[in-house]
Amino acid sequence: MEYLKRQPEGVQVTRLSYGAGLPIDRIKPMLDILARCLLIEIHVVGPPLQASLTERRYYSITRKGLEFLEAYKKIQALITYLETERRRPPSRLPMDLVG
Repeated sequence: MEYLKRQPEGVQVTRLSYGAGLPIDRIKPMLDILARCLLIEIHVVGPPLQASLTERRYYSITRKGLEFLEAYKKIQALITYLETERRRPPSRLPMDLVG
């Protein structure tokens, strides 16, 4: 979704696959789930590029997807902070002197 955030006009699955670093066969099921959760939108644009294709699909992030991405980043930062705090040796000073 971070890649989609940087592509507000939307992208096709091949470009999204390269941007996310995932093969197309693995990214397609993820895109379906994200679309069902209303985190991304799928836009069908114009006629197919080849006779064997049925449609051209472009994927873009929704407002809800942007909000989810921000919340995810905050949670990720909190987890990183808590892991760092857990590794610190406990202070031997009384709590009112720590600060």
